[in-house]
Amino acid sequence: MIDRIKQLTVVTEDKAGMLSEVVNLIAAQNVNINAIDAYGMQGKARFHIITEDNQKASSALQAKGWEVKEEEVVAIDLENKPGVLAGIAAKLRESDVNLLYCYGSAGGRGIFARFVMKAEDNDKAVEVLG
Repeated sequence: MIDRIKQLTVVTEDKAGMLSEVVNLIAAQNVNINAIDAYGMQGKARFHIITEDNQKASSALQAKGWEVKEEEVVAIDLENKPGVLAGIAAKLRESDVNLLYCYGSAGGRGIFARFVMKAEDNDKAVEVLG
């Protein structure tokens, strides 16, 4: 299944404990995090977060003075077995779909894995994989 969903992109300072601070703030709003990706670069930490209530999470994060924006990404549920993601990657390559970034998660073999991507052209990515 392919979905167009909204994720929050949050930019904070890059220091020890920021993951804890961000996720605890969201948890304090009683909002569940469905997926998260985070990295630090050039003194800033960047979090991509998919929640069950982006509006509630965003308000709390912005109140801390952090930069928060909501953007569309494409999420696809994949069978969790060897080679499935390779097939998706091949389709994207063959159709010249350029990914800006991607991340994913899996619960274990036999449980679906979720692959999240931001393409230069999300419409084309959905068309290719649909």
